[in-house]
Amino acid sequence: MAVQIKRKVLDFRVDDYKTASPKVKPLPSIPPTCKSQAELGTQCILRCYLSLQGEDAPLTSQMVFSQDISTKQSVYRYDWAFGITVLEGFYWNWKKELRTENSLAIHLVLEPEGDGPEAFPIFATVSALRPSRNTKGFWELAWPKVPKAAADVAGELPFAKKFLERSLTLMSDVLESQAESKKNWFLYQFLDEKRKCPTVEWRINKNVLEEYGPLLRGSLFLAFVGSTKANRGKIRILFRPQIGFYEGRDREEKDNICFIIPTDSWAEEEQVYIDVKPQEQGQTDAQQEHPADTEKAPCR
Repeated sequence: MAVQIKRKVLDFRVDDYKTASPKVKPLPSIPPTCKSQAELGTQCILRCYLSLQGEDAPLTSQMVFSQDISTKQSVYRYDWAFGITVLEGFYWNWKKELRTENSLAIHLVLEPEGDGPEAFPIFATVSALRPSRNTKGFWELAWPKVPKAAADVAGELPFAKKFLERSLTLMSDVLESQAESKKNWFLYQFLDEKRKCPTVEWRINKNVLEEYGPLLRGSLFLAFVGSTKANRGKIRILFRPQIGFYEGRDREEKDNICFIIPTDSWAEEEQVYIDVKPQEQGQTDAQQEHPADTEKAPCR
């Protein structure tokens, strides 16, 4: 088993970025001919940072949950990071131009290849370091809540109780989905239209970027269920961040699903993804690739 880390930086231009039909064009290594953002008019230029990391050969879990903590149930964490900045000479207040709600949509696409085990989402988080612009530090503000949070989540998953208590205690950077009356982010799952597979989506509001900065991190915890002997395929976990500027023509016509997708023009091999090949407990790589060759001959 090994943790894979994929990172990329992308410079791109968006034509008609505040309309319902923006067009993304990757920038060449040669700087644009115009001298400032003001000259671009309805175009904009941005730089994005993408990172995805996680285990590429996780162990599968049993479908029958047991109260016995020793039961072999495995949960794996996959971390993403997405940052936005401007390019030298093209400074502009892009955060101000974002729509207030659904400013970012972060997708982790769970695309099976063949009949591999199912990737089953357990829970997900957004991370933000404290103290932020207007909040206290974690240990000043949230420490009393951590044991209860661990107990609440573990209550529905007894086998993961010790793991969750340890993890949530250490995860002091977890950003709550709502602070008082202000919504920060929420989760959404859907079937991806083009890839025809499950997708987990984080919808993040503008106030999060203003409060914590334009470099955000999050985690998705997955369990892998199914037999690799019968299903040898792999699962591609693909990272697809999106940026929302267009808010609709008026208050009655809000558009929360129109996004700029910086990676949309990339070829498949250029995308940020991890190919995950689940294995059963005690199974070697050789057995995973050629299970028939490693079967024992019958005794005579």
